[in-house]
Amino acid sequence: MRKTFIIARREYLERVRTKSFVVMTLLIPAFMFGITVLPTMMMTRGGGGAKHLVIVASEARTAELIRQQLNQLSQRQGNEPSTAPAMSDRNRPRIGVLTVDVDTNTSEAERAVLTEKVKLKQLDGVIFATQDALAAKKVSFITNDVSSVLTNSEFQRSLNEALHRDLLKSRGMSDQEIDKALEPVSLDPENPAGMGNPEALFFTVFSMVMILYITVLLYGVNVMRAILEEKTSRIMEVMLSTARASEMMAGKILGVAAVGLTQIAIWAAIVLLPSAGMAAGLGVVKGILSVKLLAYFMVFYLLGFALYSTLCAAVGAMVNSEQEAQQLQFVVMLPMIAAVMIMVGVINSPGSPMALWGSLFPLTAPLIMFLRVALQSPPPWQIVLSIALMLVSVYGLVWLCARIYRVGILMYGKKPTLPELMKWIRYA
Repeated sequence: MRKTFIIARREYLERVRTKSFVVMTLLIPAFMFGITVLPTMMMTRGGGGAKHLVIVASEARTAELIRQQLNQLSQRQGNEPSTAPAMSDRNRPRIGVLTVDVDTNTSEAERAVLTEKVKLKQLDGVIFATQDALAAKKVSFITNDVSSVLTNSEFQRSLNEALHRDLLKSRGMSDQEIDKALEPVSLDPENPAGMGNPEALFFTVFSMVMILYITVLLYGVNVMRAILEEKTSRIMEVMLSTARASEMMAGKILGVAAVGLTQIAIWAAIVLLPSAGMAAGLGVVKGILSVKLLAYFMVFYLLGFALYSTLCAAVGAMVNSEQEAQQLQFVVMLPMIAAVMIMVGVINSPGSPMALWGSLFPLTAPLIMFLRVALQSPPPWQIVLSIALMLVSVYGLVWLCARIYRVGILMYGKKPTLPELMKWIRYA
């Protein structure tokens, strides 16, 4: 055991002192911000330039109502910074300043003229709300920005509200009554466990799951490469004269795992300490990051790392070059990648059969079970069974991979075949 800790200490200090450790400690949070928050900000806040639209309608009253709704949308978004809108309002795309004209000429010739102006970019869009189109419940919107799904959905929402107002006004309702009838009702999901803002919960849990995925993936591969480097440089032969192969493998796994935990501890300190300069969201984050959730994070991180680093250690002992390692690396990490691919389904339905079996299968359980625990706490027996299955798998893989490791680290030349691997397991 003493030799194991000596090897673990060497692996830990060797990696923590490198520049790559500092770079990755800063780069991974930046990457997480880039794939979660930044795209949403760009989609919702981008494209705020002036737009010129034309409303073509058979009746001037209908066209005027649509223009009023579009102008109100533009004015409402222009006042957003000073009115502190709700989360759902902030997630809407910024439309920009709108200039809306009304045209009651619904002839085909006029349609062709306006369409040509859109092609020449003299107009940003034309909405054809003719009687036939309204009767068919299908209004044409001619625009060059057909890919602006979020912006066009805002125009559609304003169009629907204008038509509803027109219908209610024709039934004799006053403007105040129409405003009251069309006033939206907010639906605020509340977790029975008392968790706070669902959107903040989602982004926090998603970030933690991705950190779990990236660190297990990154440091598992580091174990494999460290073994491969020492094997190709023949340092392994010298180390085997003072320590057993199983002690070396355990030391490398413990040392690299400690590096990952150090990195996670740094990120946690940045988020949780008020002096970190992120006080705006700290109250929400602290409400979500309970001691229980952090404890589960550490449990599933350690078990996931033990599973994949053990497999990576066996791969590093088997192969003789970086190219061979990369080929087998994808096979080893395939279950973890599959877990990320089914995450969306698990988020939408944490109690589905797919989520259940994904959280019980040892190679996907570190991500899927943690995700279920964070979003909707599953029955205790499922959590206990998942952890028990992972512990049994870790024990079995350590026993199996240690036998491969014991022989493989001294084997040079061609990559071993499956029958040769079976011989290593039997005779090691």
